[in-house]
Amino acid sequence: MMPLDSWAVAALLALLALFATLRLAIPVGGAMGPLRWITHPSWLLPLVLAIPMTVGLMLRGWVPLWPPQARDMVAAGYGYWAGIAALIVVVTAELWLLWVPSMVAQRFAKPESRSAFRTLPLLNLAFGGGLLLLLWSQTAG
Repeated sequence: MMPLDSWAVAALLALLALFATLRLAIPVGGAMGPLRWITHPSWLLPLVLAIPMTVGLMLRGWVPLWPPQARDMVAAGYGYWAGIAALIVVVTAELWLLWVPSMVAQRFAKPESRSAFRTLPLLNLAFGGGLLLLLWSQTAG
């Protein structure tokens, strides 16, 4: 195992934010027990800065869209734990671009308006996928 440094803390925070994101993205019913603390919505706070920064770095071509490639690129310059943090943040950013907003909207919609949100995941995939395609075309060419 690699020695722990400040990037290990960043990777842990990114992992907890990913768990909280997955809790929002996947409808779960009932009590979660100890997972309630690990997936608490307060872990989403770092994403307020991390998601726009990651998408901006992707747009500039400084961070690849493919998470393993992002890990390798960041790890080469900043170390193992920085690479792991980059991998987790890229995965989380792509989840937020492609899926999570539609799930959040469906979850918190009033019961009488839920039928209107039925096609929202497809719309979210189309717009998020379009943005990722735009990012890919900007960085590939």
